[in-house]
Amino acid sequence: MHIISVINYKGGVGKTSATANLAGELAYRGHNVLLIDLDPQASLTFSFIKPEVWKANFEKSGTIKNWFDSMEKGNPISLNDLIYSLEILEDKGKLDLIPSHLGLINVDIELATGLGGATLKQSKGMRA
Repeated sequence: MHIISVINYKGGVGKTSATANLAGELAYRGHNVLLIDLDPQASLTFSFIKPEVWKANFEKSGTIKNWFDSMEKGNPISLNDLIYSLEILEDKGKLDLIPSHLGLINVDIELATGLGGATLKQSKGMRA
């Protein structure tokens, strides 16, 4: 199994476009691809799923945020349950997605607070 990560803290550098196109090309060439959208803007998710479809089918229980929330509550769900198969390639590879959530904006703070011992309020104050 090969893992490709597209990461850059600067916005507007083409991460989403590069990721979507790379994934599509790899799937077209017969590879099985899993995209995991960890961006709170969910742009990669919305590249493949219409926002109204996301809201109706994924927002409440089908995103990576739901996995983070389940871990925090001590009742973890399987990442396999969040995989959405994109039906866009016939007789080629497979392109799957674990969608993002607009509420991910606070997950990094919550994780850092859990590890560092500061309260969420203290962390938000430090960030401003």
